[in-house]
Amino acid sequence: MSKFRFKIKNLYLFFLFVEILISIVTQGLFARAFSLITLINHLSVVSLLSLNLGLIIFIIQGGFFDGMTYSFKRVARAIRKKQLGQQEAEAPLAEMKHRDGSQRWPITWPLICSSIFLFIITLLISISINF
Repeated sequence: MSKFRFKIKNLYLFFLFVEILISIVTQGLFARAFSLITLINHLSVVSLLSLNLGLIIFIIQGGFFDGMTYSFKRVARAIRKKQLGQQEAEAPLAEMKHRDGSQRWPITWPLICSSIFLFIITLLISISINF
């Protein structure tokens, strides 16, 4: 169990390092001159993009779209049966996947938390620079 926690802590640091590295690379590619303001801007954008990615993974793994998938299957089944001239039968509810959200990829929470942390840090730095 302690090895797993150690790996998770490494993932937090890994995502922080990757986000900082991506922001430095994008600043080198798109900015004309290296400055602290552009680095903070790039870092905040990268952290918000990775936060969006982490939240999308979180939503998909939680089973948010399972209900919609089930309803699309029911509609498709009803259309097929009407085309074949059969009576409409109710689709069994057992077809619908029920997930409780407990099985998540190990990268979900480290990606979300490191992105939030990095965005808050860039927000605080930008506020302190402007005053």
